[in-house]
Amino acid sequence: NGGDRLRSTVRVGRIDKDGYFSLAGWSVQAMRLGDSQRQMPVALPVIDYRRRLPAPLIGGQVQVQANTLAITRDSGQNTQRAFVSAEWKLRTLTSMGQELALTAYTRGDVYHSSDTLENSIVAYRGQAGWQTRAIGALAAEARWPFIGEFLGGTQRITPRVQFVAAPHLANLKLPNEDARSVDLEDSNLFALNRFPGYDRFEDSSRFTWGVEYALSLKDFSLESVLGQSFRLNRRPTLLPDGTGLTDRASDYVGRTTVRYRDFLGLTHRFRLDRRNFAVRRNEIDATFGTRRTYAVISYL
Repeated sequence: NGGDRLRSTVRVGRIDKDGYFSLAGWSVQAMRLGDSQRQMPVALPVIDYRRRLPAPLIGGQVQVQANTLAITRDSGQNTQRAFVSAEWKLRTLTSMGQELALTAYTRGDVYHSSDTLENSIVAYRGQAGWQTRAIGALAAEARWPFIGEFLGGTQRITPRVQFVAAPHLANLKLPNEDARSVDLEDSNLFALNRFPGYDRFEDSSRFTWGVEYALSLKDFSLESVLGQSFRLNRRPTLLPDGTGLTDRASDYVGRTTVRYRDFLGLTHRFRLDRRNFAVRRNEIDATFGTRRTYAVISYL
């Protein structure tokens, strides 16, 4: 139940140590007066398969994925999608304690759309008929934790940098069904693709920096992170206004979590305008009480 929508799903799947398979179907029912049920989507089938494999020659690990989706509407745009992808990741530690990570990603997509003119949002339509897309991206990341004693406990300061190289993609030729809600947050600051779904892929080469801090005392702990991203190319971005990623330099994003014993937990997430540090997003989640009886208060 999504408030103004009822979502029904049926799913079968299998999970083991190195593999995942899911076969699902979704239907959506409108609950508001004025909404047309004929425009509500039915997603059937939704198939996702993933398998992790060792990379014996170069080290690291490879994950292969196959995914397909068919969305139909009685009155509206219909979309079918299929793709296969492979992602290689390698993490290693240097003799001085730096953590280095390399990532290579490749994917091939096939889309088919019909009745695109019935979609009132042009940016989500794509082009009617068959469309293909090839995706490639490389990423290199380094973290260097510094750990020491402080106030009778332990503190850790970790600078973090990342470089991502990705070529320009014809994203707007393809429909967008699952990657519409995008926002810069601390959770996706270092993500290879900051869009939440598969229909859009962030095709900007960029540099991202961040600083993590952690303090652990007997009955108290504090964790915090702050970071920003810089787009290296000058072409217009695919990301819309209000996401914190419209300009070449992004807004500042961060998160702070404070815990006192098992009684109180407080998490603050924020996004600050890069020009004047105005608050663009402010989210607070507080949890207090015991394991049996507790309260959660949230502000956004």
